[in-house]
Amino acid sequence: MPKTYQTLAAEKKAQQWDKIPKAWRLPTEISISHDASNVMDILRTCGLLNETEASITSDYDATAILGQLKAGEWSVEQVTVAFCKRAAIAQQLTNCLTEIFFDDAIERAKKLDLEYHASSGGKALPPLFGLPVSLKDSFQVRGYDTSTGLGCFVGEPAGENSALAALLIDLGAVLYCKTNLPQSIMTGDSDNNIFGRTLNPRNKFLTAGGSTGGEGALLALRGSILGVGTDIGGSIRVPAVCNGVYGFRPSVGLVPHGGVRDLNPPGTDGVLSTAGPLSTSLRDCSLFLKSILQADTWKYDSTSVSVPWLDLKPKPKLRIGVALNDGVYTPSPPVRRGLKQAVDLLRDNNDIQIVPVNLPDVKLYYQDYVRYMTLSGSDVSPPDPSSATFRLTEKHYYELFARTSEPVIPSLKATGLLSLPGTTLQGFFDLNARRAEAAKTYLKLFRDNDLDAIVMPPAPHTAVPLDTWSTITYTGLWNYLDYPAIVIPVDRVRDIDSADDLSNAKFGPDDEKLYSLYTGPEQYKGAPVCIQVVGYRHKDEALVNAAAVLDSIINKI
Repeated sequence: MPKTYQTLAAEKKAQQWDKIPKAWRLPTEISISHDASNVMDILRTCGLLNETEASITSDYDATAILGQLKAGEWSVEQVTVAFCKRAAIAQQLTNCLTEIFFDDAIERAKKLDLEYHASSGGKALPPLFGLPVSLKDSFQVRGYDTSTGLGCFVGEPAGENSALAALLIDLGAVLYCKTNLPQSIMTGDSDNNIFGRTLNPRNKFLTAGGSTGGEGALLALRGSILGVGTDIGGSIRVPAVCNGVYGFRPSVGLVPHGGVRDLNPPGTDGVLSTAGPLSTSLRDCSLFLKSILQADTWKYDSTSVSVPWLDLKPKPKLRIGVALNDGVYTPSPPVRRGLKQAVDLLRDNNDIQIVPVNLPDVKLYYQDYVRYMTLSGSDVSPPDPSSATFRLTEKHYYELFARTSEPVIPSLKATGLLSLPGTTLQGFFDLNARRAEAAKTYLKLFRDNDLDAIVMPPAPHTAVPLDTWSTITYTGLWNYLDYPAIVIPVDRVRDIDSADDLSNAKFGPDDEKLYSLYTGPEQYKGAPVCIQVVGYRHKDEALVNAAAVLDSIINKI
C-alpha cells in the first residue's frame, strides 16, 4: 500500500534534521522563543557562527567571494562550511530547505582546494570556482529527490543532474542544498504538504513568496548569496519582492532549463519557464548571466538559445520609461512611494531621461496568459485509469495529489487554477495569434519611445499576509511576452506609509479588493519595497547594464 503524504512528510523532516550537525543546531531557548515576527538578527546573536564564518556570509557578495577564493584568502572548504552552517540556521528559522547535501558539498570543496593548489603553475580556474550556489527544488541533483513538494515524487532520487546543475558544477560551483516551493509550483506562497511552509524572515506573518520562496528566504538570511530559481509568471521576482533581494528573470532559453521538473501537462508549452538567479547584489546577476552565456550551453540543453555575452559598454545616457501602474491593479501606498522615490533620484541624474509610458492592454494579455496556463483544463477528481482519456490527464494536478492522498494547499485553491476550463486546438492557435500581435505592440512601445528599459512596480503590493497573493499581472505580462526583467530592492515599509481610502483604487471591484489588503505599516512592518526593470527580449546583457546604472543611482552603490 502506498505511503500517505503524512508518513512521507514525517520521514522527510526527520531526514532533514539528521543532515544538520548537532553543533549547528540552534539552542533550545532560541528555537522555542523565536516567535518574534522578524528573525533576521538571530543569525548574528545565536553564537553558532565564528567571526570568520560570520564575515564570509555577511560582508561579501558572490563576486567578492570569488575574488577572495581565487586570491587564496580563504579555502573553498572554509567558505562552503560557512554557508552550509548558515543555511542550516536559516532552515531552523524559516523552513526554507528541502534536500540537504552539506556533506557532499564539503567533500567537493576539499577536492577543489587540491585543484587550487595544483593550479599554482598558472592553470586558469573556472569562473565560479568554489562558489556555493543553492538551487530551487525543481532542479535535479544526482542522488537526491526532486519531489517539488509532492509526496508522489518522494523517494525517487535523480539519476543525473539537470542541465544547469551540471553546467554550474563544470563552472566550479559547489551545490549544497535545494530550497522549498509550493505544491504545484504555481502560487505565491511556498507551502506544501511534505516540507510545510517557508516563513518570511523579515515578517513571518507575510508570505515569503513563490514559487521560489525558499531561495528568497535563504538569500535574505544570507544562507546563500547566489541561488537559482525558475520563473513562469513571476516565480523569481515575487520572492525577490517579498524578501528584499535581487531577482532576475532572463529571456527563455538563455539559461539551460533541461531536467527541471515542471508540473504542467507535457506539450502545453504556451508560456515557457525560464531559469535565473536570485542574489544579494545586482552585479552577481551579471556574474551569473556572463558565466552561463560564455559557456557552451548547447552541450547541456537541446533547448538552449545561444546568445553570446558581448561585454557591452554601459550606455552613457539612458532613456527609461516609467509605468506608474499596469492599468489593472493600483499600487498600494508603500509601493507608490517607493517607485516615486526611485524615479525622483533617476530624474535628478543628468544621464537619465525619464519617459512616462502606459502599458497597453495588460488585462487582455493577462487573461490570455492564464488561458495558456490552463490549456488542457483541470480535472475536479482523479481520472479513471481505465478511461480512454487517462493518458492525456495523468499528469494533471489532482492525479498527482491523489497518489498520496494530498489535500490542495490554501494558496493553490485560492488561485482558481484547478477549476478553469481548457481550450480547443483552435483556441490555442488564437492565443498564439493574439500574442504575436501583443509582441508587435510592445516592440512599438519600446521603439517609438526609444527606450532602454521600463521601470515599474513588480507587484501592486509588497509581501502580503499568508495565502493572499492572488495576481501576477505586473510580472506575468513579461513572461507572456518573454521580456527579461529584474527586481531591485529600494526601501521597506515605513511609518509614513499609512493606508488610504479605497477610492484610490482606480480599476474596479477586483482592484478594490486587492487594494484593501494593505492596512498600514504595523501589519507590514519590515516588508521590502522594490521596483522592476524590464528590457527587450534576448537583450539581457543590455538590461543588466542598464539596471546596474539605475541601482547605483537609487541605492547609491
